[in-house]
Order: sequence, then structure tokens, then C-alpha cells
Amino acid sequence: MALSRYLIGLTALLTVGTTAVYGDTGSDGKSRFQQDLEESDMEMLNDFINSKRKIPLIDKSKKLKISGELHTEWNYYTEKIDGENVRTFVFREQEVLGDEVFNPGETIAIGHNDYDIECDLFVDWDTDRTWARIHLRFDNSAGVDDNGLDPKIDPKGYHGSGYCANLCLKECYVGYEIFKCGDRRLTIELGRRGNIYKAFYSEIQFASRLDGVIFKYANKWKNYTDWYIQWAGFVVDERATQYAWVAELGLSNMLNAGLDFKYSFIDWHKGGRNRFGKKNPLGFRFKVSQFSLIYRIKPELLWGHQFSVFGAFLVNHTPSGYTYIDGTPGINEEGRVIYTRTKVKIGRHQNLGAFVGIQFRELYREGDWMFKALVAYCEAQCCPDNDVRNIGTGNFLRDSFTSDGRGNTNWKGYAIKFGYAITDNWVVETQYDHSWSIDNQIAGTHGFTRYCLETTYSF
Repeated sequence: MALSRYLIGLTALLTVGTTAVYGDTGSDGKSRFQQDLEESDMEMLNDFINSKRKIPLIDKSKKLKISGELHTEWNYYTEKIDGENVRTFVFREQEVLGDEVFNPGETIAIGHNDYDIECDLFVDWDTDRTWARIHLRFDNSAGVDDNGLDPKIDPKGYHGSGYCANLCLKECYVGYEIFKCGDRRLTIELGRRGNIYKAFYSEIQFASRLDGVIFKYANKWKNYTDWYIQWAGFVVDERATQYAWVAELGLSNMLNAGLDFKYSFIDWHKGGRNRFGKKNPLGFRFKVSQFSLIYRIKPELLWGHQFSVFGAFLVNHTPSGYTYIDGTPGINEEGRVIYTRTKVKIGRHQNLGAFVGIQFRELYREGDWMFKALVAYCEAQCCPDNDVRNIGTGNFLRDSFTSDGRGNTNWKGYAIKFGYAITDNWVVETQYDHSWSIDNQIAGTHGFTRYCLETTYSF
């Protein structure tokens, strides 16, 4: 455990820093002066960096790959709380959407339809012992630009949902092969790895971002299995000196039977105080084990097509056993807005989860199609509220399980997905999700459905 803490701390020193490109302070609270001061530390590397920039692109072409994806997506949602459709969002704090400022208590409509236009740009660099990747995403809501006037001034004016300023650095990391000897290989990856699930397996958790370091050791037991073990330490909140870590052991194609086993453990626990001075916060009382099995049928038995069956069981070893609901605003004697909440005990801790699914075929070229089905079960304290992946609850009201008793956990449901390759580059996918609440005693009943139609053009 002590070694893990030292390695997690090392993550903070090694993780790539980013600077906001707008305003005088970044999201980390640093002033522009502090940011510039940190950048000045790079001056000693200028000669080295410039020498790389001067290499002609034609000489880099064998190692450099540039690709992209263009997405057009339509989602149709319905969400019900205690049998009532969720159609209006009430702001709890001042918030800026586009050019409009909304104050606490003001409302905005929630539509059933959501249209997105997305562009993903990938830059990959690969040498004998090193590799690097940059993934930039432009994700904009479809529609015309809003006129920016307050709804109290111009409620009948030219208002739209279009937006042109959502840029995200999804991935930015470098990898290095520390050593390789026969079947043994040790690697390290450093930086922003993207979502945790891109490196560690799960269908219902690991949606959080992994900004940190990953060590991976792989080897073989001949005639038995390929195996690996990997560990990652990553930053949760730099303001509170808060880190988390995750590890995974994997056995692949055991006895050449097409069966994989994976065990992962993630420790989110924050023993000290968070950024608001709260000790041992409820939102991070999670130490989650996941046991997974994946079985792949040999393609030659299915006319060359791939078919897999997968499933997993999850348990949170440290559930709190309670939460808070009905976080409603009020005014104290000093005239400040405060929230009063009701503490609610959670029966049987609600700390389990599971999923099972199948996938038939993959998409490679024109005319290919694929089908995937997933059934999942996610109790209220199975995993952190904001770490849920796939299906979910919709959560249009942006509730938090630790203040409202509702959030992204406490559901059971299923998802069905179908994809077809129109050309070698253009794919159309459709998906249907449906979920409903497991424990209605915490904060009432809840239901959610989603239908998605998306096209993706890759180049």
C-alpha cells in the first residue's frame, strides 16, 4: 500500500500539464503569470524541441499517422421520475449557456431530441520502442446560434441550440518500452490516456478520465495462456492532493480455448479532506473489484465471423450505507443560499453490479455488419456516480446521488446495438437503451429510454 501511494504521488509530478486558452485563470485556479512561469521552464529544452520541428514531414511520414472521424448523431430520450416526464431543468446555481446567464431558480426546457455534430482528429507516432497519440474532439450541439438575449428580455426572439466552442483534448500520451526479452515485456504510458475503460476492461464502470501513468508487464505461459498485469495511478483533484489507482490482471486464450479472465481493482477512497474541507467524502467511498470472463468462439466455426460472450460481477468493498436526498435551497440568517438535505439509510448497502452480453461480427469493410446486446445491473453504491459507463439513467436534471439520492447509479437495464458499413469508410449505427430503478425507496421510481442513430465517416 505504501508503494502505491508513492507511485500515485509520482503521477502528479509526471502527468502532462495543460493551460487554458481563455481568461486570466485556468480551471485549476492558476493565474496567467503562474502558467507563463511554468512554461518558461521549457526554455532549456528549446534546442531539442526545435531540432525535431525542423525534420521534414516526408522524413517523418513512415512513423506519423493522421486520421479522423466525422460523426452526425441523433438521440431521442425519455426520462421519468415518479412517473412524471422530465421536461424542465431548474438551475441550482448561476450558469452560463452560450451567451445566456441563468440564475438559481430559473428554468430551461429539456427536449426529447438531441442532435450532435462531432469531429475527432487523431495524430499517432510510432517507433521501435516509443509511441504517442493526440486525440482532439470537437463536439457541438446542432442548431442555429442563439441571439444571446436574456429570456426575461426577449422570450419570443430568435433562440437556437447551436454551439461552436466545445473542444476537448481527449487523449495526449506517450508510451515507452522499458525492456523486452523473449515473451516478457514492460511498458509505461504517461499523460492523458482517455477514459479508464480504454486501458482497463468494463462495460458499466471506468468512464472517468485517466490523467496519469500506466505500467504494464506481459508474459506467456507456453501452452497455457498469455498473461499481463497493469497498474495505473491518476489525478482525481489536484486542489485536494487527491489520487486514485487501478490494477488489472488478465489471462488470455487460456489453454487455447478462447477463454479470457480478467480481475480488476480500483481504489477511489479519499481518507483526508476534499477541496471543500469535507473528510472522507461519500462520492469516493469506493474500492471496487470486478471479475470478468470473455469467451470467443473460433471464427472458422462461424464461416470466418467473430462471436463473443462476456460477463462480469462487481462488488464495492466499502459502501457508506447511506446518502442524502432532497437538496433544496434556502436562505440563512446572513442572507446566503444554503442547502438542506435529508439523510437516508440504504438497505443492504446496494454495493453490487453485474453485466452479461454478446457480440456477433465486426466492421472492417463495405457490407460488414455487427450486432451487440448488453444486460446490466448497477446498484446504488456499486461504483462512483460519475464513473458509470453504458446505459445509465439519462439524468437530464444532473442530479447527484450524494445530494439527491438520484444520479447515474441504481438501475438495471439493457442495450441493443446494430452497425452496418455503407462503404469502407462510412458506417451507420443504431442503438436502443432502456433502464429502470432498482431500489425505489431511496428517492422514488425512475425510468429511462434512449434511441440513437449515428453515422461515422473515418479517414
